[in-house]
Amino acid sequence: MRFAVLLSVCVSLATTSICNGEEFSQVRNLSALKMGATDLDAILLETHAFIDGANGPEDSGRETVKVSIDGQNIEIPHLSLASSVAFPNEVFGFSYTYYQVDKPISSVTIDLGDSLRQVSVSGDSGDQVEALSTLLQKDFRRFATAAGGVKFRRVAGVCLSMLFLTSLMISSAYYWNNRNRRTLGMPICSAIGFLLVLLVPWNRFLPGFILYERYSPFFLVRHVPEISFLALVAAFAGIPVSYFLSRNER
Repeated sequence: MRFAVLLSVCVSLATTSICNGEEFSQVRNLSALKMGATDLDAILLETHAFIDGANGPEDSGRETVKVSIDGQNIEIPHLSLASSVAFPNEVFGFSYTYYQVDKPISSVTIDLGDSLRQVSVSGDSGDQVEALSTLLQKDFRRFATAAGGVKFRRVAGVCLSMLFLTSLMISSAYYWNNRNRRTLGMPICSAIGFLLVLLVPWNRFLPGFILYERYSPFFLVRHVPEISFLALVAAFAGIPVSYFLSRNER
């Protein structure tokens, strides 16, 4: 009887210890992002202030910042604002990490890159973890773009390449059979579209993440991705337009 009571007490203490040591975690995936250094600075400062409020101003957690420049990762072993780091006008990778054990907020990771954009928060307080992860997701959502990233470029690239290549073969055969100069626009537009898909550096125009040191004052420079996309749409639209023009002439 005493053994059973002792066993139940031990199980209860062990269960209580496990519950007290439970850590909560939240992971949020982000869309493709385009933002300036000052925009990222505001989010980092807000994150730092939230951690201080949750853990206390005397908190001495470890913070690191990593910046990817020309394929090389530069690590800074403390919180450093994006605008204070000397880097080229465009950066395609950035990460921030905070770590301190046994705190309401014990770990924060902001990983922004071409293939992955993710916010991860963990800690002993479920409410604080949920609040910070939701806040970060909301802040980054303001800089989300409709298209970008490795997966998007691969899927879109394969589909568009097959589309333009198929159109090029069919329209070339159609022109050869009809010998109508108005139908020549179809293979020309197909070839232009296919070359745009292959030759334009879409990894720079449609990245998963891009950080600008400063926004260019020139309209054309700022909107090169949009202009390239419109050129692709124009090449695609030229195919049916050329076909209907040839039909009207006949």
